[in-house]
Amino acid sequence: MKTLTLLTLTLLLTTALALTPATAQEYQWWELPEGATIRFGKGGINDMAYSADGTLLAVATYIGIWLYDTATYQEVALLTGHTGIVTSVVFSPDGSTLASGSEDETIRLWDAVTGDTHTTLTGHTEDVRSVIFSPDGRTLASGSWDDTIRLWDAATGDTLTTLTGHTRGVSSVVFSPDGRTLASGSWDDTIRLWDAVTGETLTILIGHTEDVRSVVFSPDGRVLASGSDDNTVRLWDVATGDRLTTLTGHTGNVASVVFSPDGSTLASGSWDDTVRLWDVATGDRLTILTGHTGDVRSVVFSPDGRTLASGSRDATLHLWDVATGDRLTTLTGHTYWVESVVFSPDGRTLASGSRDATLRLWDVATGATRQTLTGHTYDVYSVVFSPDGSTLASGSRDGTLRLWDVATGYTRQTLIGHTDAVSSVVFGPDGSTLASGSLKEVRLWDVATGATRQTLIGHTDWVYSVVFSPDGKTLASGSSDNTVRLWDVATGYRLTTLTGHTSAVASVVFSPDGRTLASGSWDDTIRLWDVATGYTRQTLIGRTGSVYSVVFSPDGSTLASGSWRNIHLWDTATGERLTTLTGHTGAVASVVFSPDGKTLASGGEDGTVLLWPLALPAATPESVAEDINGDGVVNIQDLTLVASQFGETGEDTPADVNGDGVVDITDLVLVAAAFGEGAAAPSARAVSLARLTASDVEGWLIKARESIRSGSGDPELQNGSASRPGGLSYLRGLAVLEQLLAALSRQALPVPKETVLLANYPNPFNPETWIPYELADTAEVTVSIYAADGKLVRTLALGQLPAGTYQSRSLAAYWDGRNAQGEPVASGVYFYTLQAGDFSATRKMVIRK
Repeated sequence: MKTLTLLTLTLLLTTALALTPATAQEYQWWELPEGATIRFGKGGINDMAYSADGTLLAVATYIGIWLYDTATYQEVALLTGHTGIVTSVVFSPDGSTLASGSEDETIRLWDAVTGDTHTTLTGHTEDVRSVIFSPDGRTLASGSWDDTIRLWDAATGDTLTTLTGHTRGVSSVVFSPDGRTLASGSWDDTIRLWDAVTGETLTILIGHTEDVRSVVFSPDGRVLASGSDDNTVRLWDVATGDRLTTLTGHTGNVASVVFSPDGSTLASGSWDDTVRLWDVATGDRLTILTGHTGDVRSVVFSPDGRTLASGSRDATLHLWDVATGDRLTTLTGHTYWVESVVFSPDGRTLASGSRDATLRLWDVATGATRQTLTGHTYDVYSVVFSPDGSTLASGSRDGTLRLWDVATGYTRQTLIGHTDAVSSVVFGPDGSTLASGSLKEVRLWDVATGATRQTLIGHTDWVYSVVFSPDGKTLASGSSDNTVRLWDVATGYRLTTLTGHTSAVASVVFSPDGRTLASGSWDDTIRLWDVATGYTRQTLIGRTGSVYSVVFSPDGSTLASGSWRNIHLWDTATGERLTTLTGHTGAVASVVFSPDGKTLASGGEDGTVLLWPLALPAATPESVAEDINGDGVVNIQDLTLVASQFGETGEDTPADVNGDGVVDITDLVLVAAAFGEGAAAPSARAVSLARLTASDVEGWLIKARESIRSGSGDPELQNGSASRPGGLSYLRGLAVLEQLLAALSRQALPVPKETVLLANYPNPFNPETWIPYELADTAEVTVSIYAADGKLVRTLALGQLPAGTYQSRSLAAYWDGRNAQGEPVASGVYFYTLQAGDFSATRKMVIRK
């Protein structure tokens, strides 16, 4: 979760993509991202339009324009580009162009074959509320809240004329069938008829007592219908301007009116949540269509007149059989940003939590909504199933947690205790404990009683993510204070504080074996931490943008991360990015693997949930600029190639990684960064092939550090780039070079004859020191630090290490002067013990502050 602010986004449900061959061929560029089979969600509906041939339905929403294949009413496309809510859509008569109006004050003309925006029309100074093509397709009319109507040349995008006269915003415009007359409805309670050629006002129709929201001509052009906030529909004689009849019955604003293609029936959609069908000849009401639970904003007939579509603020789109009044189908979903998604333990159900204050349970196989759970009064930020799948827990902005019975949808318990929003919830492995994160605190709850077991204090800002280790003994929490904390579940004590991220930690997750913790941060990085030592094993950097969610696959081999619009899959062994999944139009707030690892679900800011079947490729590096020799891997050979070309200039020089026109130390460090932090030391064979020496690497490190001090490098990269000298990527490259130097140094030194513990340096020290040692044999190595009274302060588990000399800062054990809880220790005398196999030795050191 990135922020706790409300976003007004809405959703509708669609089922699995199954385009007919003709549609798939014609609209191939519109298809869902490869691999995505089901999308839950659309966005709040403002307007709808059928194409002339009836094969497509365009829906204007808060997040863009959705297109449906009307044969299946399945999703075909999402058109994005407007920077505000899309308020109106219309196809050109020949179907080649789609026009859209938006609250961003612009109109866009889209090529209906390629999906490209070929023209953006600017000139209005307020929201564009309505757009319509003339019958010949040559002219486009637009009405705006700036009180004007503009006529545009549809071919060139030039403004032909601006019509003024309304004294308040123009909410609806429509051409007569012969194209000679334009009608407009306004918030000044009037309707105006304009000469479409001269722009002169022909008639002002007065009678409504509130805003006029919708106007439409009958197919023969003789009658004009209007819908108003006075809850009425009026029919007008176009020739005389007389009111023919007033249709009453709605109890809310009439937002949309439309004639059937044969002109015999009028449909009206209202804020009383109903659609009404009227007999135009008699003015009698034919039927009332009920089913919406929110304002009906738009109604439209299919070209053959057999189907009526209605879109509502309740985030549903109903399709009705006009002859019988029966509802054919309903497309439904959340009404705001989806914050959290989670699979049930059996993988058959997907739960989602949204800022519309509801939870939804979806059938994974069909995409159907099984249940909508209501009870929270504000945004739902987190949802999680209990291990047995019978209970669903949710955390909300209303400060409460709810436990739901999955079978019935009823609330079992409401847990109260937090004084602010609950941003994350998670069950312990045995299902008896629930953890929750909020402002500056983590709570552990007894699931059976609903009582708070413990409150864990230590974070200094929002706790965005909490997760139990697989054995349930440790809890990890990620916070906007930029830290990750590990807690002992039994005692509530803080075990350690993991530092390194430079911005909020949005998501934390344990690997299935519990040895690794992954954290995703707004600093654009993912860190893989060794749980035993608290050290960073790898930092995954790949131009991903802020990371909002991370999750391991069930076998632990893959990590998925959600960022801005994209999902990235990473190989956890190598740190290499396997693939990128694109399809969301906003931040990806939540990602989760199905229990069998074959499907990934993602929920996002765009108000949709996507399901992705996974067939992961083998771990192969992407084609990147750092692969100088083009052999598919960034390694030592690429480093030496850059070094051999120092000083060369030119636009087409492969070794100029950052593209500043010259090959220098910055390019070499960026190549090193592409190795991946924490990667295994290069093999002796690789080093031999490169003919690399420790002095070479040491020289590179000297130059790189001088570059940081002098601030040299590409001036454009100096402005906040991770690749600049001193930036994240640059520092990562330095770390890899230091590892390489250590590997070469080990190769150059003879194997020690005996294992020894050497004096730490500096000593006395403040705040950090290095503890050197030598190993005569391969051994499991730990360094334990004790206070003068003999109490254990910190254990540094260094793992199994080969025989060698570990004296340099890149090899020696490092202590930052903090205890196991991450707190700085006091000044005084301390002792450190090296345990390497059967060897043990202790020495003294002093901290002086």
